[in-house]
Amino acid sequence: MKRIFNNFTFWGTLFLISYFFLYIFPFPLEWLPFKVGESISSYVDKFWQWLVLLLVKDGVGYQGDIAIRVNGSGDTSYHFFKLLVQGVISVIIATIWLILDRAKDFFERIKKFAAVYIRYYLAFTMLTYGLAKVFPNQFWEPGLTDMLRPFGEISPMGLLWKFMGYSVPYIIFTGVMEVMAGVLLFFRKTTRLGAILAFGIMLNVFVLNMSYDVPVKLFSFHLVILSIIILSKDITGLLNFFVLNKPVPANKIEPYFKNRRYVKLGLFVKGFVILFITSVMVTNNYSNQWKHGRKAEMPSLYGIYEVETFVVNNDTIEPLLTDKNRWRRFIVDRYSSNITKMNGDILYAESVVDTANTTIQIKPFKEPSTFNFQYELRDSVLVFTGTKGKDSIRIDFKIKDKNEYYLMKRGFHWINEFPNNR
Repeated sequence: MKRIFNNFTFWGTLFLISYFFLYIFPFPLEWLPFKVGESISSYVDKFWQWLVLLLVKDGVGYQGDIAIRVNGSGDTSYHFFKLLVQGVISVIIATIWLILDRAKDFFERIKKFAAVYIRYYLAFTMLTYGLAKVFPNQFWEPGLTDMLRPFGEISPMGLLWKFMGYSVPYIIFTGVMEVMAGVLLFFRKTTRLGAILAFGIMLNVFVLNMSYDVPVKLFSFHLVILSIIILSKDITGLLNFFVLNKPVPANKIEPYFKNRRYVKLGLFVKGFVILFITSVMVTNNYSNQWKHGRKAEMPSLYGIYEVETFVVNNDTIEPLLTDKNRWRRFIVDRYSSNITKMNGDILYAESVVDTANTTIQIKPFKEPSTFNFQYELRDSVLVFTGTKGKDSIRIDFKIKDKNEYYLMKRGFHWINEFPNNR
């Protein structure tokens, strides 16, 4: 019985090594410069796409849609099938490995390097997400459209994103904690603390993803498991220290190589990799603040514009709530524009502004027609004059300041005589 248990434990470890290598690779090759890393990642992605479609579609005969296009979701049917395929392959590899390596010679040599591999992967992942918050690029503040959208129309993920994006100090705080976990994981003396911190952070992230339907559930769950795996060798010491109030001896840290030259070479490579990848992360996140983040230049007509008068072919259209053609509001947000009709319909559109000629072209995504306007902007008034098809249109807007909304102007108060919960 003991032999069976030992073999099963050995097989389980082999499975985990195989599975997480397949899951993590091509890390860290994707960080190679001159687009070499991007090419490697692309080839690896295409291989898995080909294999998954081959096995699931042609092999099993699955008739459903398997979308392989990148759309920001990590929980598509393709990702679930990919994990299933990687799991099956890992079972095969672990079984063959168990049969061929009964003396565990190869296993003992590769085990410690597998531990380093997953530790560095988790460390760099924590740094990736942490630095995207230290330079607050991951979450954006509530947009202009959000100021007017009914609360009940917000998606659970959108609610979480707006909650996080509202407070820059909180975003930076969470980023600092993630960066701290990543840095601690780089060194064996602080790995235990780093893994504890990473486990707490990623468990919270996973629960948030599950609770607010954020499509990064699979990825965050894997990061939780990696944290547990790193901590698993210290489970006895953790129980003794935190639960049983017993002394815990220091971990004995042996060098990976006996040859001093190899030790020095390993330290040099380690330092170079950490500094290179971290510097790339910092540089990219710093510059992204101006490209896509909070410091990026706003569209020239960025704002909320409430319609005062709406004239079509010299006839003033009354603001009836049943009218599906008259505009009620026009919004130029950070990344999109939209028109709100009197009946509440929202028409999302692309806006092309020519500031030199003071013209704007509005192309609704779900309508074939295009609006062409000359605009005049002065003080708190915006005027559109132009055409839609054969109709002449004049629209007078009143500009509404985003900071007039209570959410944006409330601010922080040390002293609150009563809870301001509304």
